Amino acid sequence: MSVVRKLYVTTRELYEKVAQPMPVNEQPRDEYIESVDLFLQARDQQLKGLPPVEKWTEAERQLGEETIKMNRYIDGRLASWKQVIQEELQGSRQKRRHMGKYEQSGATASAYFFDSKN
Repeated sequence: MSVVRKLYVTTRELYEKVAQPMPVNEQPRDEYIESVDLFLQARDQQLKGLPPVEKWTEAERQLGEETIKMNRYIDGRLASWKQVIQEELQGSRQKRRHMGKYEQSGATASAYFFDSKN
C-alpha cells in the first residue's frame, strides 16, 4: 500500500473518530482524547514519508484531495474541542480562586455583626 493510501486510511479513521461527540465523563474523555492523539501521531509520521506530489499517480492525487477535505473538518473539530477545554479550565481556575478566598478569610468572631433588637 502506498504512503498516500496509508495516509488516506488513517485520516479516514481519524475523521470518523472526531465525528463522534466527545464524552462528557472524565475517564472515557481521556481515553477518547488519547486515541485521537494516537491517530494524529500516526498521520504525522506518514506525512513525513510522503513522496513529492509530482510523483503521485492520478488515483493518489484524488486520495490526496479527499484527505485534504477531511483534514479541514478534523481541524475544525479539534479547534472547537480546544475552545471547550480552555473554557472548562478557565471555569475551574475561577472556581478554585473563588473557593480559596473563603478558605483564606479565616472568619473570626469580630467579623460578624450582631443585630440586637430590643
